[in-house]
Amino acid sequence: MSGKTTLGVVGCGGFCTGTHIPNLLANPLVDLKALCDLKPDGLERFNTRVITTDMEQLFADPEIQGIVCATKPDSRFPIMELAKKYNKPLFVEKPLCWGEEQTFRAVDMMRDFSDRIFVGFNREFSPMMQDVSRYYRERCTAGNTTILYRIIGESALWPGHHYSAVVDRKESTIVHEVTHIFQLLKFLTGNYPVSVNTSGGGNMDNIITLEFPNDVTAVIIAGDNSTAAFPKEYIEVVGNHNVIAGYNYSELEVTSSSHPFVRHQYPYTVAGKKYTLGRLETQVQRRAFRESITPEEQAYGYYYGRQVKVDKGHYLEMENFRRCVAEGLPTMIDLYDGAAANIIAYRAVQSHTEARRIAIDMSSELGL
Repeated sequence: MSGKTTLGVVGCGGFCTGTHIPNLLANPLVDLKALCDLKPDGLERFNTRVITTDMEQLFADPEIQGIVCATKPDSRFPIMELAKKYNKPLFVEKPLCWGEEQTFRAVDMMRDFSDRIFVGFNREFSPMMQDVSRYYRERCTAGNTTILYRIIGESALWPGHHYSAVVDRKESTIVHEVTHIFQLLKFLTGNYPVSVNTSGGGNMDNIITLEFPNDVTAVIIAGDNSTAAFPKEYIEVVGNHNVIAGYNYSELEVTSSSHPFVRHQYPYTVAGKKYTLGRLETQVQRRAFRESITPEEQAYGYYYGRQVKVDKGHYLEMENFRRCVAEGLPTMIDLYDGAAANIIAYRAVQSHTEARRIAIDMSSELGL
């Protein structure tokens, strides 16, 4: 279609059908031609021209310029191989793949295709994090800087397959979830960490301390033992007598000894209705949402239409991938960034297992 970028999607599970596909369809510059999934029932509601179980059909289609991959992370090697075979940019949801051996295999296999892979770390595209980054660069690059990030959700509301993976099979949320924050910290600081130290619960509920160059220290409090009635995420950056405090992507406060106080508020939606209110009002909305979930909804695992949806950058993430495809640009979060986030996660798990600080030399790890 003239003037549009034609894309296809491989892996159309709950997150993709609830987030990526609607965002792609809402973008006037995207022609979403094809959807591929092993269980295609129900995908016809999106009115794309092609629905298939054959992913190579999408890569071989000369009209399709780029592919969005939202499969499970342990099934992505054939998709990466097809992207390279047909020389088509590939968006890969985080984490890049599953397991340390697979991560290094992906780097070796895709090294000469690294900037054609866009790894799905969305938070840096959010309006709030764009502002955090701007204030960080303007005010917090002199002297010691400390960063606190809280990311604690409610495991009782996880989809059954994810709950089983983490709770029963002991797959670490450090890999499943905290990789998001490792990449975000790289985005803010411009560096990979040089060491990691982890304490806490092991596969769930941890405190992770990261040391970065230029006297930057970050502490991540990560877990799954909170309640959806309380905001999940919070960031606080302290440096050069400035405090940048971001509240769950709905409000940002910047307090300084030498600058005027600044507050930003960001739109969010509840049951399709848009609001621009402060963080305290969002907490009221969250409590109401959590109290409204019925036992039947919780058993089924779907109640997302009524939850508080803050802007974590998913739409702009997809738009930036589209731009990379349409204009032939290097991807903004490439293969190496995706692999690095995984490697930090594996070193964080190692730190907990061995009860010691682990040094990280990312150049050596990635063979750069």
